[in-house]
Amino acid sequence: MHGGVKWTNGKPSTVKDYSVNLNPLGVPKFIQELIEDAVKMRVYEFYPDDYRELRRKIAEVYDVDEELVGVFNGASEAISLLNRGYFVPEPNYQEYPRASVYLAEEAQTFNFPLYGDKVIASHPNNPTGAPLLKEEVISFLQERKELVIDQSFADISPVESFVKLVKEFPNLLIVSSFTKSFSIPGLRLGFTLGSASSSLEKRSIPWRVNSIAYYVFVNLDVRETRNFFYRSKEEVNKRLSSLERIRGVHFYNSYAPYVLAESFLSAEKLNEKLLELGYQVRNCSNFVGLRATHFRFSLKSGVNELLRAIGRILDSSRE
Repeated sequence: MHGGVKWTNGKPSTVKDYSVNLNPLGVPKFIQELIEDAVKMRVYEFYPDDYRELRRKIAEVYDVDEELVGVFNGASEAISLLNRGYFVPEPNYQEYPRASVYLAEEAQTFNFPLYGDKVIASHPNNPTGAPLLKEEVISFLQERKELVIDQSFADISPVESFVKLVKEFPNLLIVSSFTKSFSIPGLRLGFTLGSASSSLEKRSIPWRVNSIAYYVFVNLDVRETRNFFYRSKEEVNKRLSSLERIRGVHFYNSYAPYVLAESFLSAEKLNEKLLELGYQVRNCSNFVGLRATHFRFSLKSGVNELLRAIGRILDSSRE
């Protein structure tokens, strides 16, 4: 189970969907313009290039060596190509290949320690919004253990990126994507940063990034992209600090463009009532380590209106 309201009659729903985590700034104008250019130029009539220029662009954005970059059809494809045998601290993103799991420490900010010889984890964590600790990451890597960090939200979150460590530690692989950062889940591009990128690419299929996505991302302006990420982090910080606190809802500390919360209603029941008002949140009951009363919501525009609606639902449920 993932977030996202189902399409109706082949068209996206009009429900205000807070179950999907995207950049609260929305799609930047420069991305919209590149998409429009790609359509006008009919790039969909051509196969994409061999992705060499795309790797160079991603390497430039993150200031890493080109040979450390791998490109995929979303972060999910890269994750699906990983070897098995990973330990995963729970709760965590559900597509990771799990050999064994262990529970994080539940507190106001969840604590995610690193156990085992091979670990995959998200940073910031999905669904809790908690960060990994830098000193623990470095200590784990210095012990020559294998670590995969999913940083799909790190570009737009007030957390420290671990990208700079990939050159020093060949046992570290960063997985990320532009899907969340640019709020374009329908335009798939994922990438990896680290020594294992080349071998991972060899397991993938050709033409995995379509021509429109290839055109858009290979023509990114690096300075413009970095500036947008910086503004996005500021906006996420601003929205996190301005959330309205609703009676009957426990909010966990988050360092991401989404927040984990819990009320006395089951998330399933809460969503039933929210849908009547035109809203949806993420039911988190299927995450290992979370309860039927946990839900997650994104920080998209109107989030405080959503929280007021939740407040009204909870007030009426007490009567």
